[in-house]
Amino acid sequence: MSQPRDNTTIKRPTMTDIARECGLSRATVARALSGKGYVNPERKALIHQAAARMGYRASTIARALRTQRTSSIGVLIADITNPIFPEIVKGVDEVVSAGDYTIFLCNTDEDARKQLAIIRSLLDRQVDGIILVSQTVSDESQALLENGPPYVLVNRRPARHAGDYVGPDNAMAVRQLLEHLYGLGHRRIAYITGPAQSSTARERRDSFTAEMARLGCSIPPGYLVEGNYQAESGRRAAEALLACTPRPTAILAANDFVALEVISFLHEHGLQVPEDMSVTGFDDAFKMRFSGRYPLPAQGLTTVDQPKRELGRSAGNALLARMARPDAPVRTIILPTTLNIRDTTAPAG
Repeated sequence: MSQPRDNTTIKRPTMTDIARECGLSRATVARALSGKGYVNPERKALIHQAAARMGYRASTIARALRTQRTSSIGVLIADITNPIFPEIVKGVDEVVSAGDYTIFLCNTDEDARKQLAIIRSLLDRQVDGIILVSQTVSDESQALLENGPPYVLVNRRPARHAGDYVGPDNAMAVRQLLEHLYGLGHRRIAYITGPAQSSTARERRDSFTAEMARLGCSIPPGYLVEGNYQAESGRRAAEALLACTPRPTAILAANDFVALEVISFLHEHGLQVPEDMSVTGFDDAFKMRFSGRYPLPAQGLTTVDQPKRELGRSAGNALLARMARPDAPVRTIILPTTLNIRDTTAPAG
């Protein structure tokens, strides 16, 4: 026979309960627990012991009503399955948690409607600030942000963005890749770009065309293929590039996911990487080595690494600074990239 349910609500201990337990005034307890105002050391120790014994925890709701702050920050990322984002979020958390802020981590899936709903939800929760990582901000989202708490953009920014921004040096990254390939004798170099609506993709494409001109390399028709940062776009782009005459001898991919899919497609069609064609990525998402369905069990991808942890830390510091001084000058922080040469690039055949 089942036992009857006990619907008795467990009462959460309050400052009044602690004051009664210690035989002190509520005001004295409040000063001791908040650390504001003087309390006799012996009484303070007594109050803290009683609070710990009774399981007292300060009400975040009451504190928010009193201070008009929730000690929370919203962080939006584009794709929770992408391995570059945990490092960025870790950097953000290292900074803001030291300031006693809690993170609400939100995944937008590159969906404008989902992004808008998440921002509305964060504003309803009265977060103290927002960090948007790799977000293509819609006009509707931008309007909400402009009328909300301080925010910082990471990796992407609208063309007319006038707020704080943190990102990698995209021009430097493309230059590092092209100079590496050029030094290996490659002149027919193709580029699979990111989506046109991404500011990062536009910056890298502009840098690619400028650097190719500087190096004296032409860009034949078909050598620029628009992708979308998703792996499957690598297969479509690789198929299009193999149909070019002449074929490229090297391919820059928009990111590491696209690069691996390109390599997989080339192997399926009888081409070896890097002997027949060199391939590079962007982000260093997989660090040294990777395996699985990609035919590179003992190889590493030549790619450019953006300083992911430092991007997050810089964004966290920028947001805390903006929250402390809303009228401070706008900050743009650009961090250098690192070229990691591994096994998917070789001299042009």
